[in-house]
Amino acid sequence: MTFTFSTAAEVRFGCGVLEQLADHVAASGARALVFINRTLFEQAEVMQWMEASFRTHTIQVHFIALPGSEPVADDIDRWTKTAQDFESQVIVGIGGGSTIDTAKAVAAMAANPGLVRDYLEGVGALTLRQPALPFIAVPTTAGTGSEVTKNAVLTVPELGVKRSLRSPLLLPRLALLDPTLTLSLPPALTAETGMDALTQLIESYVSVKANPLTRALCLQGVALAGRFLQRAVQNGRDIDAREGMMLASLLSGMALANSGLGAAHGIAAALGGTCGVRHGRACAVLLPEVMAVNLPGCITGFAEIYRAFSGQQERDDRSAAELAVTTVRTLARRIGIPERFEAHEVEPRHIPALVKGSQGSSMKGNPRALSEAEIEAIIAAVTS
Repeated sequence: MTFTFSTAAEVRFGCGVLEQLADHVAASGARALVFINRTLFEQAEVMQWMEASFRTHTIQVHFIALPGSEPVADDIDRWTKTAQDFESQVIVGIGGGSTIDTAKAVAAMAANPGLVRDYLEGVGALTLRQPALPFIAVPTTAGTGSEVTKNAVLTVPELGVKRSLRSPLLLPRLALLDPTLTLSLPPALTAETGMDALTQLIESYVSVKANPLTRALCLQGVALAGRFLQRAVQNGRDIDAREGMMLASLLSGMALANSGLGAAHGIAAALGGTCGVRHGRACAVLLPEVMAVNLPGCITGFAEIYRAFSGQQERDDRSAAELAVTTVRTLARRIGIPERFEAHEVEPRHIPALVKGSQGSSMKGNPRALSEAEIEAIIAAVTS
């Protein structure tokens, strides 16, 4: 047995750890470029505290407020020039996965020549050589786990695809996870990001590249999602649920960075690139259908997932595996995830392009090699 495991250099988790941000920024440099979710940026009390904290440490800061939409390759090149012009010594990303991926990509490209598309999987041919600028990730959602992964997912609109900038050099210097930052997340976004985390946990667990360490993380994360996801959607002020889901998301990021994902993420990338469907929403709708297709090759894995999720141990593997699919489908309905995408989101005419666009790196981890006909059937099943 051989495997490697990589994650952020340091992880700090707990209510209130955001208060440590300026201390850690100061340890990395005196000039910080901070990418921050626009919703948080517009909260005057938060920004006043943050600016005062940076001043106390004599840190010069340039804030860039992002809308939360998924990052586009050309935007990374534009923000990279900003980072270089500002002579940034440290990059910070405060927000959801798109904000963190933007900051992560800029931290890498500020230290490497060329355009970001030159380095994207399946688009360019270059490899990152120089270490990224010190990067600190502060997630405000519980879903992507991007704060501990070594890739940034970017959209290339002219190609209609989403592709990863991927390198161990992208791993953050520090991940600060403060569950209180997720308390104001609305129910729909809580549901979508939570289902994204659950998708990552399940796909990483049954991935062909899984190892004992990633599987252990996944089972712990699945148990947390089983206990807390619905609670977090129903009561956003439930701090125990928010803490549990942020931990589940963290574990999912640690796992996927080392074991890869599967078909739900492969198809979700195509849906984002071709149709502009939000990543969390795409994964949430796709997960039950992909699990149903993968079921014949995942009896033991899905049985273990069901037992971790439900806490029930007595069923035989076949029954437990089938219940895993049913349970995930039922959970999705209970927290407001639709069975299908709206007609304006995905149209039947998009299906051929979606099948072609699904063949990215995520699909390589799927426990079954899916034919184009099977991929098409999955997409058709969730298309109105």
